[in-house]
Amino acid sequence: MPLGKVETMTATPTRATGLQLVQRAPQRISITIPYAMYHALIERSDYEGRSISNLAAFLLEKGLES
Repeated sequence: MPLGKVETMTATPTRATGLQLVQRAPQRISITIPYAMYHALIERSDYEGRSISNLAAFLLEKGLES
């Protein structure tokens, strides 16, 4: 695993098989963005009816896919 990269995994028992599945837990980050970008996130999140955090995570995920 590269330095600086941390993964949190949790084991979850399943009823049907009794086996454990490994899941990656969501992680929190903190970033600093320009005021104009923050304001644009607020406006778009209000328009879409979602939280700023949810919108930012969605946009980061989409950006990483391309």
